[in-house]
Amino acid sequence: MNHSLLYIEDDESNICLVEALLRRRPQIELHVAMNGRDGVRAAIDMQPGLILLDNRLPDATGREILQELASASATAAVPVVIFSGDSDEVIDELLASGAAESVAKPFNARQFIGIIDRYLA
Repeated sequence: MNHSLLYIEDDESNICLVEALLRRRPQIELHVAMNGRDGVRAAIDMQPGLILLDNRLPDATGREILQELASASATAAVPVVIFSGDSDEVIDELLASGAAESVAKPFNARQFIGIIDRYLA
């Protein structure tokens, strides 16, 4: 089981929150990319067990990143969880584009840990 997690996020406060929550799971290696393009490259290189993806990045939308990840053989099977404060309609589009599930921002710590445990246990 691959216990690496890639978080593609440009908001440093969200990154700090995820880092703090993952201290409860020391077996999980967290990697962070602060824009979509770096995130796709990192995902292809490392093939993490799970990708957490912010929907609104400075250089790409979540949908664009999902399409790139799905088209690369190295990442096509990696589950992607979308973190978004967008409307239900946008979330439905992201789920239809290949996201495994979505989490509304701001997110609940228990919900977050539950997702991590579900995919990386």
